[in-house]
Amino acid sequence: MGITPGDLPLYRQALRHVSAVSEERPDLPDNERLEFLGDAVLDAIIGNLLFTVYPGQGEGFLTRMRSKLVSRAQLNVLAKHVGIERVLETTVARAHESSVPGNALEALIGAIFLDKGFERTRKVVEGLVKAHFDLKEIEKEDRDGKSRLLEWGQKRRKKVEFVVKEGGGGRGRHYVAEVHINGEVKGTGKGSSKKTAEQDAAQSAFRNMRSRRPTASKGDDRGHEPRGSRRSPSRS
Repeated sequence: MGITPGDLPLYRQALRHVSAVSEERPDLPDNERLEFLGDAVLDAIIGNLLFTVYPGQGEGFLTRMRSKLVSRAQLNVLAKHVGIERVLETTVARAHESSVPGNALEALIGAIFLDKGFERTRKVVEGLVKAHFDLKEIEKEDRDGKSRLLEWGQKRRKKVEFVVKEGGGGRGRHYVAEVHINGEVKGTGKGSSKKTAEQDAAQSAFRNMRSRRPTASKGDDRGHEPRGSRRSPSRS
């Protein structure tokens, strides 16, 4: 990541999942507090980056772009790019865990922030974004994913439904959406509005269909994702 750690115990904590803390060593801190801090720092850095790159775009566009860049799926991909799983302390089976690497990356960002300060952390995060993400491709996906998914289902005679639930209250109110395709949950999303949650869920469904799609024979497009939803290989 281009830095030399100063406070080594801090980085070890960032890479220690709660499952790796045994009953015999309750004094060892896990990475959950650093994950909380790193999440806030990451939001600020990505928000500032998008604010600078897109001076003419409104709050809605910037929010959707940020949610894509800091989604759990994207953070897991980024964590694998930097090799976090090689040094991560955890007893959770890799095949059954979908959030440990991304959570550890957030904790690592929190550790860098405490050790090096905001400006150095910003340079590290922006360097990772530029190396592994294509903002132009992500920008294309900002188009109405829900409509594209419904159109895709109609063409292939698949039943596509969006199920939205409300959670929290007051300023903490949020929405969680699920995409059901032929009765099966294929994607989930969340947001401060129903529309944002549905769009997030639609993009989640696109990613899941791409990652699970078997190789189709020539001329067979039954499993293909909606046109225009493909990302670059480094971020699939």
